[in-house]
Amino acid sequence: MSEPNPSREAAIRARLKPPPNPLRMLVSPLGWGAVAYCATAILGGMVALVAGILGIFVLPLVAWATANVEAFRLRLLGLHRSGPLPSGPIRHPWDAAGLREGNLAVWGIAVLFALVDFLPGALLVTLVLGITTALVSRIGEPVNADAFLALGGLIVILVAGLYVAWALASVQAILVEDLVRPRAELREQVDQLTTSRRELVDVFAAERRRIERDLHDGAQQHLVLLSMQLGEAEFALERARPDAVRDALAAAHASMEAAMISLRDTVRGIHPQILTDRGLAAAVTELAERQPIPVSVGITGSRQPSEQLALSAYYLVSEAFTNAVKHADASTVTVRLDLGDPLQVEVYDDGVGGAVVRPGHGLSGMIERVQTFGGACWVSSPPGGPTLIRASFPNPVR
Repeated sequence: MSEPNPSREAAIRARLKPPPNPLRMLVSPLGWGAVAYCATAILGGMVALVAGILGIFVLPLVAWATANVEAFRLRLLGLHRSGPLPSGPIRHPWDAAGLREGNLAVWGIAVLFALVDFLPGALLVTLVLGITTALVSRIGEPVNADAFLALGGLIVILVAGLYVAWALASVQAILVEDLVRPRAELREQVDQLTTSRRELVDVFAAERRRIERDLHDGAQQHLVLLSMQLGEAEFALERARPDAVRDALAAAHASMEAAMISLRDTVRGIHPQILTDRGLAAAVTELAERQPIPVSVGITGSRQPSEQLALSAYYLVSEAFTNAVKHADASTVTVRLDLGDPLQVEVYDDGVGGAVVRPGHGLSGMIERVQTFGGACWVSSPPGGPTLIRASFPNPVR
């Protein structure tokens, strides 16, 4: 059995809760969904039993298929289908993996409830058909007390049958859901992790290309110009032209300063020193001051995150600024930073909106960094704006 999840269990109980008025059960989707669930349980369980007996050597295949069918049948009661089991398609009909991860237990439950559902189901169907046949045979005859008694009995039997079906279906669904859900959730988490790792590789490749581009377009150009200016100074010195030497050296000094600034900006984009020295709040404030548009920053709380968590939050704000300035044509940006647990970051801009999360691009990398720390990130950017980026990181006491 899985670890209890109070919120999920409460949602299941709320979905399986019958209406307070018994007569409303006659028009309740839950009641008739339970009837369909029990009917298919009888059919599916009998098929699973026969297949398991006749094909004992392919029981792993039968158990795996039964578990997947039972997971799908949860939708008849309005419950979320748990999806394919983590073992995935088995390699061959006698693959022992088909019996793992609760599959054999789900097969046993399907067979058991097929037998349990059959007796009350057959009895109720017989009663309903008998009373209905009697009522149909009286069509055209004068209405008397017997007809009203028969109609009332039919309603009582229908209501009772719906409640019996609801009880049986609820018990089976809860057992199946408890067996199937943890494995399905594990499969979803593994798939999400695989996708995240693939996208992180793309993000890191894009980040590497950005650094190469910044070095090529920035520091390298200034260093090439510096080399040329030093060559001019050497040429002027050989010609005994002190004024030209002085001008060339001054230009070379300016190129050196520009190269240093460019390198400093590149390094700051990789890991800002102020983040290590003064923390996330100071780093975000300093980043906001360097933007070409007005940025207001609101900071609450005082719980300092770990260095890697702070770096992830910093990159999120930086990417949001880049999107607002370069793509959204925003005139103002507002940042809210809550240094608590969870650590919450919000960036709002009044730009044109229309931001799209595409794998391998900035927003995708931003979301992946947040998810790496177990957080969540939401992007709202309708065409015409505004754009709101909100992220939440777990930030326990260190």
